[in-house]
Amino acid sequence: MGISDPRVAEVRIHSLACDLAERFGWSLNWTRRRVVTMVEVRTDSGITGWGEGTWGGEDLLRAPELVIGRSIFEIEGIYESLRTPTHRQRRRGPPTSAGLDIALWDTVGQALGKPVCQLLGPVYRTRVEAYCTALYRKDWPDLAQGLAAEALGWKQAGYRAMKMKIGYDPATDERIVAAVREAIGGETALGVDSNCAYDSGTALALAKRLEPYNLMWWEEPLLADDLDGYARLKQGTPIPIAAGESETSDWLLTHYVQPKLVDILQPDLEWTGLTGFRRLNHACWLNHIRLVPHNWGTALRTAATLHAMATCPPLTEALNPPRILFEFDRTESPFRDAVTRTRLDIDPADACVGVPMGPGLGVKVDEEQVARFRTGLHTVGPR
Repeated sequence: MGISDPRVAEVRIHSLACDLAERFGWSLNWTRRRVVTMVEVRTDSGITGWGEGTWGGEDLLRAPELVIGRSIFEIEGIYESLRTPTHRQRRRGPPTSAGLDIALWDTVGQALGKPVCQLLGPVYRTRVEAYCTALYRKDWPDLAQGLAAEALGWKQAGYRAMKMKIGYDPATDERIVAAVREAIGGETALGVDSNCAYDSGTALALAKRLEPYNLMWWEEPLLADDLDGYARLKQGTPIPIAAGESETSDWLLTHYVQPKLVDILQPDLEWTGLTGFRRLNHACWLNHIRLVPHNWGTALRTAATLHAMATCPPLTEALNPPRILFEFDRTESPFRDAVTRTRLDIDPADACVGVPMGPGLGVKVDEEQVARFRTGLHTVGPR
């Protein structure tokens, strides 16, 4: 007996925002607000899927038939249909529907009664180690002391790896990294993220100052498109270089993966979707590049990221290969955990988070909470 073929009946785009009790900052800015876009796909069979990220924008609004009425099993076809249009004798631009793509994978998993990870590829694990993202700058009297105390708290909560913000100036960066490393000890993995703060010359000089602190990586030391600078820095320091959170899968494949420009690729499903991630997953394995995704949204994006990481093969066949990690944002976000009824958190015994193994993404969206934080709603349906 054949399976049914649900069709996309409607796409709803929910813009969410919330204010924070306390501002926090990084090298580029301070913020008192969090924003995110959630994408809801409703089918003619009653299945509803959810994703988070881009959704096709003006192209989908102008031409709903690119998605509406199509089978949910045309995931890759829809992903390809929603690319930026051709311009001046070039290939069509990057995919623009990452959040929609995640929602479609969620619908397919539900239709088949399978978790998304089983549809993406071989499942290598059902638990993924989380590294804690926190340690932004706050209005402390002493930044180094404040970060050191916070870092110790995350270690005591069970995290075995964490990431802190730098990029303020080389002297400040060295001072705060030294304070955090002293607080957490040498056994806890520590990464740094400077959010594209530096040029390659400054970064090379700073790298020499940071090398004694045994960093697991240096994230975004330079602007994303400073390709020559990344090549220079990667050759000039033993600190692993990581980047990729703000780019699409095509750009990452062309500029970071194929030339092996970075040691660690950090795509965000907000821009790649699960379809783009699957392509990056194989390419990174083929090119001996670690894949550690960026993840700074709601628990829905975390669930999708966990399914993606379940399918990442070990980079080597060693008994102790490089760690498979994903980013677990712990900064203040009132809507992050509220929008799903499924709680995702680490087990302090091993710092891992379980992949939600129900059908689809395995999490239930709380629509009342989505409505509570919603600041805008677009609906795309048949003409």
